[in-house]
Amino acid sequence: MESKDDDYWNDSTNKSFNFDEDEVAVLEVPSASTAANRRSLFGEDTASEVHFANTQQELPLSVIISDEDLASLLEDQSRCEAPLPKGISLEEEVKLLRRRLQECSYAPTAASVVAKLVLGKSCSLEMFRSLGEKEELLDDAVASGSGNAILKVVLFLERTLKKKLFYRLLQTRPEAVSHYVNYMALRLKVTECTDLLVFLGRHHEASLLQFSIYVRSTSNVEFKRQRLKKIYSDYFSQPGANSFYAQLVANYINLLEFQVSEQHAPNAGSILDRSVLETLHYACGRYKWGDTATATLQSPASPFKLAEAHAVGAPQFEWIALNERARANAWLDFEHIFERKAWLNLKQRKSFTIHIPIDRTILRLAALSAPEPVLNNFLAKVDDPARRLGLARRVGAKKGVVDALVALKDRTELELFRDGLEAGTEERFYAENALKSLNNKWKSDAIKLIK
Repeated sequence: MESKDDDYWNDSTNKSFNFDEDEVAVLEVPSASTAANRRSLFGEDTASEVHFANTQQELPLSVIISDEDLASLLEDQSRCEAPLPKGISLEEEVKLLRRRLQECSYAPTAASVVAKLVLGKSCSLEMFRSLGEKEELLDDAVASGSGNAILKVVLFLERTLKKKLFYRLLQTRPEAVSHYVNYMALRLKVTECTDLLVFLGRHHEASLLQFSIYVRSTSNVEFKRQRLKKIYSDYFSQPGANSFYAQLVANYINLLEFQVSEQHAPNAGSILDRSVLETLHYACGRYKWGDTATATLQSPASPFKLAEAHAVGAPQFEWIALNERARANAWLDFEHIFERKAWLNLKQRKSFTIHIPIDRTILRLAALSAPEPVLNNFLAKVDDPARRLGLARRVGAKKGVVDALVALKDRTELELFRDGLEAGTEERFYAENALKSLNNKWKSDAIKLIK
């Protein structure tokens, strides 16, 4: 039922007015009083025309705007507009309310509203009521290329349209979908994002979105593991699922299960929700190294098994294992990291295999205070004697220097190096024996030449 004020505004006997006109529009106030009661209501808002100091002469707000329109205006203001500034005069307040009422009553074009949104100006979208108007508004927002404008319009459509109509509008506008999904994902609105992507037939993106959100949004490992299992069952285990991403999710679930199981190990540090490499550091530090050719490779706690399951490259695995075993002073374990047993002619032989630069390995071992026998063992794997000599001098491996000089057959340099070693030390005896061996070899070679 319309109010008496609505009857008054809709009465054709009353003169119309326009807020933007320069001329003063005089409105007859329905009253039995004389012309003295006539007053200018909607002219220029100046103190000379409308004086608000005398509260006895002020008109009730219900004469200016109906209760229904005022409620609508305030509701729209609370959603979309900034609150009225504090400390303004009553004259200014009426002026602001009157302008906002005009904006709600007379809908501007979609292009003009989008232009305001692009400039960051506050404006109401409530005047766009029909589906066609809303579609035009969305198209203009997308054409503007402004993410803020697109997102504001999309959120307005979400609030004012049924879900099915809302999805249909977004179906042919991927830019709007992208902004909306990113906005909702940042607010962990998983269901809303998933529903839209599934409706659009983008099941693959819906599954990856859920995976990324649950991986990043919670530190509760058990809850995360259960959610990821459900995602894997619902999406990645289905026919047609991307095998690469399916394996990625499965590996992540297995990593969480490994971390949970290790929490109960004696003196175990917390590795819950850590990365693959951090977990591999932990495994290399705690693993009981042994014969890598045995069934220990299949142990769930084996660093080899962990690296294989998560596709950790051989150079990265060896670097992590080297650092962890060196920090633990477990120098004998290097044999199990870099040496592999193989069968050759029914005999088991060991072969040295390394996938990281040997020079860098030697320098790193020296930085980790590796014993000289360990350094010499790696120096012996350097094929070039001159490069081996430079590395041996750099890391202070005296026996390595002697071996390199012997390989270079540099007797003069070997004698100088021997003379610089302290008498009675093991390194001095080693250099003297190497020099004798070198002299004997030269004599043998000379006899062969004479014959």
